[in-house]
Amino acid sequence: MKVHISGYGILSSLGNSPNAMFSSLLENKSAVKVIDEWSVLQGLHCQLGAPVVPYDKSPLPRMARRTMSTMSEMAALASIQALNLAELKISDLDPERALISMGSTTGSPATLQEYFQKLSSNKGPISQSGTAFFKVMNHSVASNVAVALGFSGAVLAPSSACATSAQAAILAWEQIQSGLYDIAICGGADELHFLSSVVFDSVYAASRGYHHAPTTTPRPFDKNRDGLVVSEGASIIILESDRSLKKRNGQSFGEFMSGAYLCESSHMSQSNSQQMSKVMKMALKRAELTHDKIEYVSAHATGTVQGDAQEAAAIGQVFGNQTPVSSLKAHFGHSMAACGVGEIIATLKMMESGILIGTRNLDQVADDCAGVNHFSGTLKKKVSMALSNNFAFGGINTSLIIKGPDVSGEKK
Repeated sequence: MKVHISGYGILSSLGNSPNAMFSSLLENKSAVKVIDEWSVLQGLHCQLGAPVVPYDKSPLPRMARRTMSTMSEMAALASIQALNLAELKISDLDPERALISMGSTTGSPATLQEYFQKLSSNKGPISQSGTAFFKVMNHSVASNVAVALGFSGAVLAPSSACATSAQAAILAWEQIQSGLYDIAICGGADELHFLSSVVFDSVYAASRGYHHAPTTTPRPFDKNRDGLVVSEGASIIILESDRSLKKRNGQSFGEFMSGAYLCESSHMSQSNSQQMSKVMKMALKRAELTHDKIEYVSAHATGTVQGDAQEAAAIGQVFGNQTPVSSLKAHFGHSMAACGVGEIIATLKMMESGILIGTRNLDQVADDCAGVNHFSGTLKKKVSMALSNNFAFGGINTSLIIKGPDVSGEKK
């Protein structure tokens, strides 16, 4: 069964719509900057981040905003964008045939910090907000989006760190393939907070050496890479069965061909090229495609020394050195739960325009990342099939495959 991408929306460090985001990519912009307020935090070596472009939350119902953190606000606004593009109304959906599948790395870290600071300073729960729990529960994003939209169908809330939105989309694809649902609103969101940077900083995975020139890091696959930079945002796609799309004469912006996820159980934080290559091969098998049909690989590559090297080796094992490969993390920063679907949206825009976006800050490919077809800048190339990788702490490896949109502009 064909599963179409019938809508998408994004709030990001590069822009708060798909077109604004893609324009920034075409201009080779970086959103990375020094976060001045982090300078007082003792022991935090990386004080860089990529905050979201300021956004207007007034389109969200006032009552719904009471239980929303920043990540839920962004996810709801991106969902509204996606629904508008798809020309779908929640009221028109059959709740027994519709699904929300979205999540975040954790609940709101800003709210968690405020909660425990109050608990400590007040020596008890006095003065705590009654809405705090709804901002920090693990399914906060999915539940708050459902309430904001007035959605009464099924809700899934996967939480797999940097693979969250990719896994949410793959789960939705599987559910539609099974025949249980026709339409799924899926993706993920995370908010920028020093606690996120601390996680990577503590395992020497955050960039430390470029505070004097923040836009020159992260450096995916580069000889002088020294770690990632955290970001924030929300990215949403709408997946829809072929039957549903044809019935309402909707437009397809691409086809979700397949996805796969496997666990790397040998280590909580260290990537393994063998398992990475297995998950890519599994995605190809599920799509009934051979590796030579993939014309572009969107790499997860965040700029870490170990992770980039292992992913490059895995991509080389599957695709050799012919298929163009790039990572967008040096533009966006690493938006964690939002990155997977965000990179799907960016790839769809590349396919639509016939322009591939290369890896920023890739001045010299590292010896341990050689053997694949890296490129920087832009590459004019029409592609119709792409594979996207996302890998997360805890050994959650995902790969998915999308087919490009019909660029004729005609509805099918």
